[in-house]
Amino acid sequence: MVIYETHRALFDSLSEKSIRDLELSRLDHPWTLDEINARAGATDGVCYPILDYGTVSEGIVPQDTLFPSVFVRELAAQAVAEQGYKLVGAWLDDPLFRAMALPFCEAEPVSRDQNWVDARRARVTLVDAPTIEFVNTGRLNRIQPFSIDNRDPFFYDGKVNNYNPVTYQYTADTDMRLRVVAYQEFVARVELGAPELKLIVEVNGANVHQAYWSKTLYNTSILAEKRDRLEVDTSVLLKKGDVVKIRLTVGKRTTFAEYKLKIFQTSETAFASFEPDPVVYTGDNWLVARNLPDLKCSLLLKSIAFQMSGWFNIDNQRKTVELIKLTDLTNNRVNAVDWSAKVEESEAPEVQFRIEPYAQKNYVKYKEQDGVDKGYGDGVIRCENTAQSTETALFELPFSATLPSTRQVGDFGLPLLIETRKITGRGDTIQINKNSTSPRIILVEPTKTFEVATQILDINGNIKPAAVTLTGCWFARRENSIVTNENNFSLAFDPVPGQVSEVPLIGRYFGGLKRVLRRPRVFVPSLYLRPVDMATLNPNLPIRLKNVRIGDIEIADGYFYLNRVNNYQSGRTCTISLIAL
Repeated sequence: MVIYETHRALFDSLSEKSIRDLELSRLDHPWTLDEINARAGATDGVCYPILDYGTVSEGIVPQDTLFPSVFVRELAAQAVAEQGYKLVGAWLDDPLFRAMALPFCEAEPVSRDQNWVDARRARVTLVDAPTIEFVNTGRLNRIQPFSIDNRDPFFYDGKVNNYNPVTYQYTADTDMRLRVVAYQEFVARVELGAPELKLIVEVNGANVHQAYWSKTLYNTSILAEKRDRLEVDTSVLLKKGDVVKIRLTVGKRTTFAEYKLKIFQTSETAFASFEPDPVVYTGDNWLVARNLPDLKCSLLLKSIAFQMSGWFNIDNQRKTVELIKLTDLTNNRVNAVDWSAKVEESEAPEVQFRIEPYAQKNYVKYKEQDGVDKGYGDGVIRCENTAQSTETALFELPFSATLPSTRQVGDFGLPLLIETRKITGRGDTIQINKNSTSPRIILVEPTKTFEVATQILDINGNIKPAAVTLTGCWFARRENSIVTNENNFSLAFDPVPGQVSEVPLIGRYFGGLKRVLRRPRVFVPSLYLRPVDMATLNPNLPIRLKNVRIGDIEIADGYFYLNRVNNYQSGRTCTISLIAL
């Protein structure tokens, strides 16, 4: 019998769900400076830390990179709550755990995934027809008859079928921002006066954007026929049920005019596309869950256990989940369970002087990421006396370590750098390239907030300075501005360069493991365990053996970690695996 078998059901369920799928709508909020300021110093839910996403310049943090982070305990609690469980235990009050947060790490914040977008995309055209010609007179005012939406691969309508090829309209099935592109080619030759053409995007019958053409004394050469085009490329905010159509009008701008116009009607010269834009812009609603890393819930919980050198005790009757730290167990001798009287002393135990899979050097790592120094934040736990292999990677977290930026922000100092944006060129040729990066985990100090310079667009589209209040954070080494007596800890397993007073993870949590590996011993004795022993078994308490002789081994007083119970059957002896503490 494997004593942890009953734990598997919960973790199997959590392994099928991404943290993006958690119900966190209570944390959604408008992405505005007022809402960001309201979360300064937050201790749960969502906070806004000081981070450099690659575009901090002269101490100014661009408004469109003021991204939120989500506290890890919020995610862990929600993950188990959706399976009917509750987090319990002293570990919930651990200051380091309470400070852990997951920052935004994607190229763009979005409100929907690509599958949702693809289901609502449409690209349409009209049936090829003769060219419409106007000479000096005549008018055209029509909804473009885009009736073809099923000619792969160029023309299509997503599976939601928002486009109607009979009424030539796109209907929003839910609230969305829709990018609309419309195109129309024509030829104009103008000798006198001026004709005019308009290609209009209409929402519920109202003109919301248009392309306009009107010229005089234009294209008068008889040797060449110059083609022109009307093109609209705009985004519109739609409510559920709103209708979008494309209108083309042709007429005269002047009373007198001499001209020739040709309006082409082929799939190469007239078409439109409709595509929902999932990007979240300033002022939109920030959907917290959707903009988390795509990380399985089980992997998040396992990462917490790895970082804190512990494991989860799951009580299926009380529906609780508690993290047990190995160091706490090794120090909990006062509550040890005495099994001395249950030992079958006549059977010699199996004894091993090494513990698999530990090697002489056991590396604990963060995920490698371009732009982060290799090995930064990693650590090593040594077991040099009895291990057979030289070295092994004990585990690698799904998060990457995070270096400090070289660009200072106000009174805070050097923020952490999560480089999802790179600036190239300068002046009129400047470009910002956006890319996602691997998930990160940081520490937040809610008692230390700072007013930071940013820039916003006013109602006239002009850039103006503004200020926003953000929260201090760190990964390994704290900036002097956020040092307190209570936060002298770090997410680095071993100290990084410049880290002096911050206790690394190995120093904070791995004392119990280091104690076990200093003199590794595994005993596999035979015991007679009653059903009540198994029913009340608590693998999170040490086992005590006192004044027992097992084969040739005499134990005066020893404490052990119960690693496994093998082949348990009521009324018979079984073997157990004990690791000496």
